[in-house]
Amino acid sequence: MNVSVWIRSWLIALLVVPAGVLAASSESPRDDARLDGWLNWRGPRQNGTSAETGLPDTIELGGAGHRWSYPLSGRGTPVMTAGRVYTLGYEGSGKDLHELLVCLDENGKKIWELRFNDFLSDVVYSRYSLGSPTIDAATGNVYALSSAGELSGVTPDGKILWQRSLMSEIGRMTFPNGRTGSPVIDGQNVIIHAITSNWGPEGPAADRFYAFDKTTGEIVWGCMPGTRPEDSSFSMPVLEWREGRRLLYAGTGCGNLICLDARTGDPVWRFAMATGGCNSAALLYGDSIIAVHGKENLDNSTIGRMISVKLGALPEPGQPAPRVLDKGFEQWRNDAVGAFSSSPILVGNRVYVTTSIGHLYSVDADTGKTLWHRQLAPDQIHASPLYADGKLYVPMNNGSFYIIRPRDDGPEMLCTLQLAGNCLGAPSVWNGQLYVHTTDRLYCFGNGEPRPAPPAPARLQVVPADVLVAQGQSVRFRVRGLDAQGNVVAERLPDVTWEAPPTLEVLFPSADEMRVPAGAPATAGMIKAKVGNLVAPVRLRIVPAPPYTEDFEALPFDKPNTDPPAGFPPSFWTSSRPKWEVVGQDGQKVLAKTLDNPLFQRCQCFFGAPEMSNYTMQVDIMSDGNRRSMSSAGLINQRYLIELKGNYQEIEVSSNMERIKENVPFHWTPKKWYTLKSRVDVAPDGSGVVRAKAWERGTTEPEAWSIEVNHARAHTQGSPGIYGFTPQSRFRVYIDNIVVTPNDD
Repeated sequence: MNVSVWIRSWLIALLVVPAGVLAASSESPRDDARLDGWLNWRGPRQNGTSAETGLPDTIELGGAGHRWSYPLSGRGTPVMTAGRVYTLGYEGSGKDLHELLVCLDENGKKIWELRFNDFLSDVVYSRYSLGSPTIDAATGNVYALSSAGELSGVTPDGKILWQRSLMSEIGRMTFPNGRTGSPVIDGQNVIIHAITSNWGPEGPAADRFYAFDKTTGEIVWGCMPGTRPEDSSFSMPVLEWREGRRLLYAGTGCGNLICLDARTGDPVWRFAMATGGCNSAALLYGDSIIAVHGKENLDNSTIGRMISVKLGALPEPGQPAPRVLDKGFEQWRNDAVGAFSSSPILVGNRVYVTTSIGHLYSVDADTGKTLWHRQLAPDQIHASPLYADGKLYVPMNNGSFYIIRPRDDGPEMLCTLQLAGNCLGAPSVWNGQLYVHTTDRLYCFGNGEPRPAPPAPARLQVVPADVLVAQGQSVRFRVRGLDAQGNVVAERLPDVTWEAPPTLEVLFPSADEMRVPAGAPATAGMIKAKVGNLVAPVRLRIVPAPPYTEDFEALPFDKPNTDPPAGFPPSFWTSSRPKWEVVGQDGQKVLAKTLDNPLFQRCQCFFGAPEMSNYTMQVDIMSDGNRRSMSSAGLINQRYLIELKGNYQEIEVSSNMERIKENVPFHWTPKKWYTLKSRVDVAPDGSGVVRAKAWERGTTEPEAWSIEVNHARAHTQGSPGIYGFTPQSRFRVYIDNIVVTPNDD
């Protein structure tokens, strides 16, 4: 882009963005950025609009205005910078279905691709790639989250910087609808939004936000700003500076609009909007925020609403947080506009949004009044409009695509196209090119002010803030200094000391290193970094290196208010505390699936490092029930679920049940113990075999495997874990005598 074009684009941006937003954003220092582009799915203004000019009024497929197409199924939004286009997609079927992160040049030629297996998710009907990659403006690195919860940092040349398996590390949950969403880059942090069920106090399922260091992948902070979720949510956060703090706003699965501190993870306020999940991204407009949802409202039985909420005052030091905003903060509402997951865009003081019944609405941002609406399609889900060059580019779920010039007296329809596949992502635009991704293909249609001297730190921030480490490994920390508003004023502080409780047998060879001896017990707890009077806690989870055994005999009956006595599972297990308990049975201690919370009928928990591979697992399993109904249980070996299915009388090997699911008959009866064993072997060419067998405990182990499942592109690593399923929470299932050993043994 030449200088004159850049200046013209910058001036147009000033004219389109509301003045209140500029005022709020300019009162604090900006993060340095070197790259321009459409870096995330909402674009550089976070509101789905662009200053691009010279875009087509009409397009003819295969003709005028159609640059190129690339054959890749997708449901998200492409992002681009420096002559490169990045998009998420998927291809294949059954065992061979993969998600892809693809890098193309601006002419549609592939430069590189990365492939991701699905594993242990419940995504159905190929609802993959329902999210977008995000580009870091400072480095050009790309960050993407797969449907199975693998968060990856990737260089512009396709080299993986780091990967985190969020399912086994923080208990990220998956859902059949596959709503994955997109990471957000803020300074040094990569922020993601997910429903998780972690260990300890974070065991209950909740809508949480996590920040990861973009260079190392280490967890910086985690936050639960809402209440118990009723649904999943992939609402894209929007950020701003206000009163010297970096704030993040988003909808949540608990029906709230939330605000939190993006640099510390501290909840600031929340506003209840709906009875279910809120998926759409919000819009900052002056001193208010505009949001829309498609669930039942809290104060009447109507479905869906667009609202404007006055931004709440930030809590004073010492006041409880998050602050709960009441109805008095609502500035206006429009019950006629309900969007389940399509996000609105903001052009001056006009809001444009497509609703769940296929209408395009124009709404006055100051009053909430509907100016006009026009039906474009039978329905709409996920896809959002784009505004650029004075026109709306509007994809619809049925694959129809519209170019519309919006006017206050109604829309001027310029062009209608029928694209191949369905549209579920928003268009994006950069460098004179417009991109639209469908479930069939990707279409392509023709300062810095000096900073003041930093103040003395007012608090500490430790990176990583949540650590998973195996016995015998080490971790290096960075202890940052933050000012009172959460801004980093010192990237590394000297004179750091550490405290750890006696239950955590860890060593600190230096101020920035922690070492876990090979013989240290596997456990979880909190350590503390101290600099002067400042203290910062760090969540620490020590997982065992194989061989690992657990018979639960050493665990106490320490669960309160239980009769007969019961205890908690090992503290370092994820997603386990609310779902399993240690009980007495025939003079021994065993692990029993809890029945008190129907949300946890189906559960999986993990107790090893996500990098583990080439190991054999064995567990003893027993189910309550009768000949008509039994619960099920199994083990998780390297991202494969091996399950004794009670009601089906089978041994089943699965990962995602639509992609990998094979079974053989196995007759087992209630109230009798059985041993289940599994082994995963991966060949040098990347193919693998999952083997399993079961037999009545105490009898001779059969020589032959009961089932062998071949996988051409096998999971090469994954944390060991256990699985339980108690349909309708009727009958318990029990686990005992867990053994994990390397295959070489």
